[in-house]
Amino acid sequence: MTYEETARFLNGALNYWPTLFRGNDPEAMTQAWAVALADIPYAACARGVVKLAQTMKFPPSIAEICAAAKECMPAQVTQLDKLLAITCHEELGLDTPLYRQMQAERLPDSDIKKLR
Repeated sequence: MTYEETARFLNGALNYWPTLFRGNDPEAMTQAWAVALADIPYAACARGVVKLAQTMKFPPSIAEICAAAKECMPAQVTQLDKLLAITCHEELGLDTPLYRQMQAERLPDSDIKKLR
């Protein structure tokens, strides 16, 4: 997340945990959290904090938010996943959802050859 997204995220989290800042400087805390959450998308953090709010009475740590956010992130497609989708299509005649997605995105033949 960017600094601006982190500020918006923390502002929203205050609705769940009014004591989130616990006497800390909001500006300094936002800067620190922005660094710690830089590789986590805003949408995943927002969904993760909603899940945490359902079970936590006290404000979560950055580590708890990261863990909850990662559960809300879409799975990463690897090269092996793509190769398996292509192989299933060519050898078994099965069009997997990933293969159909790759076709829709029109993966160039040169990329297909690189996967092999």
